Amino acid sequence: MPKQFEDSRMERIAVVTDTGSNLSFEQAKELGIFLLPLQITIDDTTYQDTLEISTQDIYKELAKGKMPKTSMAAYQRIYDLFEELKKEYDTVFAVPLTNGLSTNAATMQSIARELEMNVHVIDLYSTCELEKHVAVWIKKLVDENKSSEEILKIIQPAIDESNSLILVKNLQHLKRGGRLTPMAAALAGLLKIYPVLHINKSTEGRIDVLNKVRTEKRADAYAIDKVMDDIDIEHTHIYIIHSDFLEGANHFKKCFIEKGVPEENIHINYISSVIAVHTGLGCIALQYIRKEN
Repeated sequence: MPKQFEDSRMERIAVVTDTGSNLSFEQAKELGIFLLPLQITIDDTTYQDTLEISTQDIYKELAKGKMPKTSMAAYQRIYDLFEELKKEYDTVFAVPLTNGLSTNAATMQSIARELEMNVHVIDLYSTCELEKHVAVWIKKLVDENKSSEEILKIIQPAIDESNSLILVKNLQHLKRGGRLTPMAAALAGLLKIYPVLHINKSTEGRIDVLNKVRTEKRADAYAIDKVMDDIDIEHTHIYIIHSDFLEGANHFKKCFIEKGVPEENIHINYISSVIAVHTGLGCIALQYIRKEN
């Protein structure tokens, strides 16, 4: 291949994420994103998330008092996908569930080294709608023929400033899963404490305590004020996600609209099944990231 042609050839970039993003396989295919299923185990049976068990199925199991377990995507499935991608793409952007919550990212990096691939594993210090948002954003930039270097420069500042606030009914689920910092885990046994948790770059992708209040109403108000203090209301996406608590999500949406946030900037969705396993039912999370330029 003549060098001048080689230099001018467009970089071929693939985008990979996992089901922590709450993307379905149908949505991922439509978007041109490669999706890896995380794994959920219930009563000694392991399911491929969204392929063999749905988010609503998980909520039903949680309502029965079941305590499912989660694990990273099957090693061989990641290896096989990367091996296939290597045949067609120069670069892979991988947007997995944060390294602070899962070994998925570390496994991707290990496989990329073994296969001698150019893989950018993006740690967005969170999961769920932020994971989906970043994966979709990267794919959009790829479709605009941005180089991997340009993509990194565009997305990283927004990722670094993004945040997720978590309001849970019961910390025991998170404590059992080991996804809390020691300080947050120590609160799990305390009565009449409503912690506002957060997960972001400052917590290195682990769930930590932002504030402790005495009532659920105060926790909600604190979280709303925190979001409003952090954001530019015209240029920030707010994702309100819930584990089978739509009433609570709609309440938060109403509060943000009353405070001047444009309704089109507010999005409601379910918490992805692999995360709901750890939060339990009745959880609300507020995720926010500034809009792309």
